[in-house]
Amino acid sequence: MASRRTWIVLALIAATAVACSSPPAPQAARPEPAAQARDARAAAPQDGSVLAFADAQLAATADTLAPPAYPVRTNPDGTWLTKEADDWTAGFLPAALWRVYERTQDPVWRERAERWQAPLTSETSHDDTDLGFKMFMTFAVDHQLTGDEGAKQTALAAADTLAARFNPAVGMIRVWDDRDDQEKYQVNIDAMMNLELLYWAAQHGRPQYADIANRHADRTMRDLVRPDGSTSMFGGYDQRTGALQRTYTMQGFRDDSTWARGQAWAAYGFAMAYRYTQNPAYLDTAHRTADWFLGHLPPDRVPYWDFDVPQAPPEPRDTSAAAITASALLAMNELDADPATKNADVDGARGMLASLSTPAYLARGTPFRSILLHGTQNLPEGQADSGIMFGDYYFVEALNRWERQVGPSSQLATG
Repeated sequence: MASRRTWIVLALIAATAVACSSPPAPQAARPEPAAQARDARAAAPQDGSVLAFADAQLAATADTLAPPAYPVRTNPDGTWLTKEADDWTAGFLPAALWRVYERTQDPVWRERAERWQAPLTSETSHDDTDLGFKMFMTFAVDHQLTGDEGAKQTALAAADTLAARFNPAVGMIRVWDDRDDQEKYQVNIDAMMNLELLYWAAQHGRPQYADIANRHADRTMRDLVRPDGSTSMFGGYDQRTGALQRTYTMQGFRDDSTWARGQAWAAYGFAMAYRYTQNPAYLDTAHRTADWFLGHLPPDRVPYWDFDVPQAPPEPRDTSAAAITASALLAMNELDADPATKNADVDGARGMLASLSTPAYLARGTPFRSILLHGTQNLPEGQADSGIMFGDYYFVEALNRWERQVGPSSQLATG
């Protein structure tokens, strides 16, 4: 396997030939977005940078839709498919709005974020493992950025609900409930992303939640991360004895394949766990899973939806997996001490962000309301080749990190 430092060379080559290996932009049935969306874009910064475009798309979405109609993924005509506040994806638009506020300190973005997160307040008691996605990146981040005490209490209430799903025999938080078989206890690699709510809560009056998060991360590391650094999506457990019964997939190609977004969740989740705990095993696992991801990418650095399908069209890509992993690598760059490792982190992120910033994957110039094109949410359920709100969130988060750590994101589009 090549080292991560070689990927920047491949990315620069791919930037000039991305059309040869990248999918064409989706064709929309309606050529023009809503008039209000055009107005919102016109009011956004016009400096031509990828972040300016991202901000314009988010402003258009936030100002033309109304909560609680939360954007999930794009329809074939480029408009957003929306869901109610109880959907696991509902937090990603307000989360993205908070990240723009974090970067700009513009009160207009704070007002947007608060307006879109307000209907999520009642979700604190929703017995759902994805509360970490939904409530940390909204209410806890709100508290981090503004000091709002009400947002803090809302996030803590959500952490209480999430922690109640922990089973000491298994040592993990249950992900999906199986009403037909109460002995089943299902946990996926995605659940690593919910642990930040518990780690944060442990720092704000719930110290016992750190042990729950650590035990979950430890068992995920043991059961769902394979020796070569690839990952399984799901583990099935006997909730009475805690025994691992099998590993399998629900959204990947087959039970022993490596689902691209699951691999991204692992790299991001273990990097986050290290930031809170300083446990070197977590950072090592973050690097191993990120290295595996980078080592199996196609030349243009954007993965197909599963690493074990034929790595060529007509298999769809998943831009969300690239955005998540790029953000994870930049998180590692903040955590690593060795200069060579830090350079490799940046180089790995650069290759993916540069490719995502090209016309092959960016929605600029199309009727699509998303920032990125060609995301795959759940191919077995027919959810493929669309813009995805959570892909947009992690792309914005990665670009924010890039600008803090490296330099202007406008340089990415030109390599």
